[in-house]
Parts: sequence; C-alpha cells; structure tokens
Amino acid sequence: MSRLYVTPDSFFFKVRLLVVDTFKCSKPCPDIKLGTRYIIMGQIYHRRRHLPSDLLLLVGGKLKPGDGLLRSNNYIKRFNKRRHQKAVDATRSKCR
Repeated sequence: MSRLYVTPDSFFFKVRLLVVDTFKCSKPCPDIKLGTRYIIMGQIYHRRRHLPSDLLLLVGGKLKPGDGLLRSNNYIKRFNKRRHQKAVDATRSKCR
C-alpha cells in the first residue's frame, strides 16, 4: 500500500511517503518519488541544482527533499486539492 502524508508547517510543507510491498499490489499505486521535486512559489523544480542561486540564498539551507514553498493562488489550491483527494483515496483503499 502506498500512502502520502502531507504535514503543513507554516510556510513550508513536508511530504512523507510510506510504500509497503508495492510489487504484490494489484491496484495502481501513485508513482511519487520522494525528494525529486520542489514546488516553490508555484514553479516546479525537479532537483535542487535547478533552483536559481538567488532562491537558494533565500531558503538558506532550510529546504530539504520533499519540502516546498507555496504561494496560495487558485492554481496551487486546485492542484493541492486534487493531490489531497488522491492521497485520501490511497489511504482508504486496500491493496490485495
């Protein structure tokens, strides 16, 4: 079973992924690779080295894999709502 945990922490959010025995799972589990993407102010950066240098100075080493810095606009709210719904569905479903 794959589960996605989102823990809000003021300006940052942390994504924790728990994957248990996905090879024996008959249902399609969400394919989320922990630490491969950063979402900062609505822009998606795939790795830390892709972050602009001025942005790295701003976050100052506080950014870790799975963390993101978001501005609340309608696109981000809709994106997070869909992501949250998928996470809720994944936690309620049982792999057989």
